[in-house]
Amino acid sequence: MATKLNLCETAEEGYLVYECNRKCSCNIACPNRVLQKGVRVKLEVFKTGNKVIISTFCCILEWCPLTLLMLIFRAGEPILSGTFVSEYFGEILGEQEANKRLTRYGRDGCNYMFNVGSQINDMSLLIEGQARYFIDASKYGNISRFINHSCSPNLVNHQVLVDSMDCHRAHIGLYASQDISVGEELTFDYRYELLPGQGYPCQYGASTCRGRLY
Repeated sequence: MATKLNLCETAEEGYLVYECNRKCSCNIACPNRVLQKGVRVKLEVFKTGNKVIISTFCCILEWCPLTLLMLIFRAGEPILSGTFVSEYFGEILGEQEANKRLTRYGRDGCNYMFNVGSQINDMSLLIEGQARYFIDASKYGNISRFINHSCSPNLVNHQVLVDSMDCHRAHIGLYASQDISVGEELTFDYRYELLPGQGYPCQYGASTCRGRLY
């Protein structure tokens, strides 16, 4: 059974979510233990031949165009708004190591680096000089790597604190921002920074499309 988190129906994307943990007196059945239970909805990776999908989870202007495989990530069952869908899983890196890997991944033409700082919406966490951190799912990721960008997404992400109140150890949870139908592609907004110049065109085609990824 899917777990529904009412908070995520009203909380703006990027704010912290606090779950019960081992210091609480409750057990795993507690309704405030959501992300830690893992994926509870049916999901599918689908191969399509009618459009080019940029399958990446990068927030630092590097990507992996899957022009041969053309995979999308879609719902295998109806998903209600506020439902936890998946955690974005990978290695936690500091900015220096992340930049080293990005240089190497740029040569290889593929990476799945998630810039956590670009998704934070709690201004108290954006302290000047505070170390930035990244999640690299290139080698130790999960199925969330197949989720594509959209300027009109049906998923939002939240930092979820479980056993530690250290935001640098937060989990990244993806939640439905609306009711999702069977077979509907799952997407979220990568929140690229729009840089001067032409940038890179967005291929998703939503009515609210910004026209480019960055």
